[in-house]
Amino acid sequence: MLSTLAGAVFNEYTRGKNLKHFSDLVGLEILAPTTPARYGNNSASTIDLALVKDFIYPYEIHSIPELSLDHNPVILNFYFKYTLPKSQSNIKTNWKKFTDNHTNSNNLNFIEINTPEQLDEAVLQFENLIMDAKIAASKSVPADQTYTDPTIRQLNNERNHARKMYQRTRNPEFNRLAGKLNKKIIKLNEKIENNSFTNKLVNVTTEDGTLWEFVRPFKKKFKNISALNGPTSIALTDKDKANCLASSLEKQFQLNDTHDTVTELLVKNSVEGFRPPNKFNFNDITPPPSL
Repeated sequence: MLSTLAGAVFNEYTRGKNLKHFSDLVGLEILAPTTPARYGNNSASTIDLALVKDFIYPYEIHSIPELSLDHNPVILNFYFKYTLPKSQSNIKTNWKKFTDNHTNSNNLNFIEINTPEQLDEAVLQFENLIMDAKIAASKSVPADQTYTDPTIRQLNNERNHARKMYQRTRNPEFNRLAGKLNKKIIKLNEKIENNSFTNKLVNVTTEDGTLWEFVRPFKKKFKNISALNGPTSIALTDKDKANCLASSLEKQFQLNDTHDTVTELLVKNSVEGFRPPNKFNFNDITPPPSL
């Protein structure tokens, strides 16, 4: 939707009217800043804009007073990694019930829409119908109940069935199938956890307190090390515990003392007995004359 200033520009000036008519004709959307990009004598105009089509990602466009030009530059940001905030609790939705609720409550008549205001109102009503149908067909998962992704639940059932069939028939094909399904479950579980953590990072902001909730666990001391029995005394403080652990690790990672006089003498005698004596004496060889 165009801003008030941009709408005035596209409705009052000929070039703006032509651009607005063309964008409406081919189904384009005009992205323009809410403040003018160029200031003149008794005039303010928008000269930098963008045209998009079927673009559903969030965006921001602003005219900023930077650089030494006769008009302000425009900065346009697209948020391609935008995701919906994750709800506080997991929700299970009965999609068949959702379809029935949406079908029964959908009494909108789109044929009677004649103005842009009626279209906006119809879209808002349609969105509310979808949300109401989803809320009516959904219920939250209790905190003491573990939520499992439906795809993983289906793979678990298939894997358990393959294991039971292998135990009954001892057919190696069922055992291989169970192994393949188990690997697929592990990979899918890792992918779901990574996507969930990525969405959590994308939705972290400083405005709603999610940033503090995200970094607060990292500031806590998770494990308290109990008292350690050191070589001389019991380590109670953090400094004594650190010294005790350092001494233990230093003692464990030292080179082993493998010297044995009898074994070394036996190996030396064996090597000398196997190696033939040196019959040549190279000390009497006259060196070549220097050039």
